[in-house]
Amino acid sequence: MSQSIKLRFLIASGPTREPIDPVRFISNYSTGVMGRCLVEAARKQGHRVTFVECPKDAGTALELQAKLKTLLPKHNILIMAAAVCDSRPSKVSKVKIKKELLRTIYLVKNPDILAGLAKRKKKGQIFIGFGLESSKLFERGLKKLKQKGLDFIVTQRVGSDASPFGDKSVEAFLLDKRGVYQRFKSIKKNKLAERLIREAENAR
Repeated sequence: MSQSIKLRFLIASGPTREPIDPVRFISNYSTGVMGRCLVEAARKQGHRVTFVECPKDAGTALELQAKLKTLLPKHNILIMAAAVCDSRPSKVSKVKIKKELLRTIYLVKNPDILAGLAKRKKKGQIFIGFGLESSKLFERGLKKLKQKGLDFIVTQRVGSDASPFGDKSVEAFLLDKRGVYQRFKSIKKNKLAERLIREAENAR
C-alpha cells in the first residue's frame, strides 16, 4: 500500500460487562491496553481511527455488537481487541438481589460478534481478531481465523504462568488466512500493535 493512502480503522477494546442487577456484573480481566496501543500506532501512521472502548462506549456484548454494525461500513480495517463476555445472565434484576438469595445465575450465550460482522464484510475490508489460549496457540488460532472469516488473528498465551493482561510483554502468534505465521516468544504490546498496523496496511 502506498504510504500516501490513509485508512480508516475501527478498533474495539476493553472488557464488556454483563449486568446481574443494578450493582453487580459479570466481566473479565481485560484492561484495554492492547487497544490503546493499536490506536496510538494507527494514528502515528496518519490513519483515521474510530475507537470503541468498552465498557465506556459499549457496556455489554449486545451494545458493542450494535455499535460496530453501525460503524463498520465506513471503515477499511476492523481490529477486534475487545474482550467480549461469552455469556450473560438470562435475566437482569431491576433491584439489588439480596446476597442470601444470590445462589444461582442462569446464563445464556452471547453472539459471536466478530463472526457475525464478517458476514457483512465488504470487498477490500480487513478484519483482525484476537484470542487467548492456554495451549496449541497456532492450531486453535488458525481454526478461529477460518471459522470467523478473518484476515489475521493474534493468539496470546494465558495460564497460571502466563497472564497477558495489562501493560506487559506477551507470548503470541500472528497468523494470516494463508496459514503464514509469526511467533513472538515475548513482545511488548506497543511493538505488537505497530506490527499489526503494518500488516493491515500491506494487506490493502
